[in-house]
Amino acid sequence: MGQIDHILYLAATTLYGLSSIIYIYCFVFRKEERISYAYYGALAGLLFHSVSIALRWIESGHGPYVNMYEVLSKYAWFCVVIFLLAQQKYPKIKSAGFAVMPVTFLIMGFGMTYSRDVVMEPTSLHSYWLIAHVVFANLAFGSILVAVGIAALYILKDRRLNKKEKTDDDSFYDRLPTLNVMDDLMYRFVASGLLFLTIMITTGAIWANQTWGRYWGWDPTETWSLVTWFMYGLCLHL
Repeated sequence: MGQIDHILYLAATTLYGLSSIIYIYCFVFRKEERISYAYYGALAGLLFHSVSIALRWIESGHGPYVNMYEVLSKYAWFCVVIFLLAQQKYPKIKSAGFAVMPVTFLIMGFGMTYSRDVVMEPTSLHSYWLIAHVVFANLAFGSILVAVGIAALYILKDRRLNKKEKTDDDSFYDRLPTLNVMDDLMYRFVASGLLFLTIMITTGAIWANQTWGRYWGWDPTETWSLVTWFMYGLCLHL
């Protein structure tokens, strides 16, 4: 079963890579009518990816959060799910895939540099608080990544509008949401990310107290989580 889940992981990575190429191609050459190929490529990759995670979960007896191979796979999965759902709800931001999908592909590729051996789940990880902590960490990352993709479109459209001369690219930029709409969407996704980060930090603190008898230890992971939380909070209030 371990070999099958890895083959499916490789298939998902390949499809994410192809989807990334198509998203970039459609963005660079303004071929928006072909962007559906990128969407379905990502969707097919997500299907293989989901089965891969499920098989590994069955084999290991625990969720994908014990080693780095599993953790990175899970991060990539959440990124694709959140982006595809966002694309369904806000079709005009589909071009943001040129930024979102390559990052997802790189995460999957980076995951392959780690050992994929199945390891036993440590006793310290036997906690529903940890599961909640992990889920909201991934939701936060995926939401922020989608916000980054929209931000890239915002910057490019803003630069285009500041140029006086007309070009063939104008029709492409006209099909993007207005700057105000993209600004609102960025705010929503960052706000969602901040909410998820808040829950992530809270559940992580409860889990830490349950496991080690203290809510906060100021280790690098905890410290940078708090710094990130303050940064996004500041971003929303500027």
